[in-house]
Amino acid sequence: MTGAVSQGAWEAVAAGAGAGVEVLVVDEAEIKRVDGSIDVLFIGPASHYSVALDLFQRWPGRVAPGGTLFVYGAFASPALTAALLRTIGSSRAWRYFGRDGALAEYVHAELSAGERVLDAIAQAAQMAYFARTTVRRRAAKVRAS
Repeated sequence: MTGAVSQGAWEAVAAGAGAGVEVLVVDEAEIKRVDGSIDVLFIGPASHYSVALDLFQRWPGRVAPGGTLFVYGAFASPALTAALLRTIGSSRAWRYFGRDGALAEYVHAELSAGERVLDAIAQAAQMAYFARTTVRRRAAKVRAS
């Protein structure tokens, strides 16, 4: 787990992990601390585009083929969404599996050209949710001020 991970999120993941599964929360710069490949990677929300871009360039390459990447803040946070689509979303190495609220799931898999097109369409369909979420957040800020 990397990014801004709440205690509740860590506890939920740790509770669901089976015996022999190590759950780590690491700073973005601590990738060398993790040995071997990663089966499940959770990236929490990043507030700045550069931080999110660094997370997506640094960590997902460590996920084993068939492994899962969960991204919290996907299609909800503008900076994180832009970095996600630039790296993972446009990569032939990741299949978009779906989204539950702001939690998106990707599976590490090599996509054919046709699969990439379908994957791009599935991700583009999430932009309506992204627009609604962005408008709601901005309207709440205006009302609060």
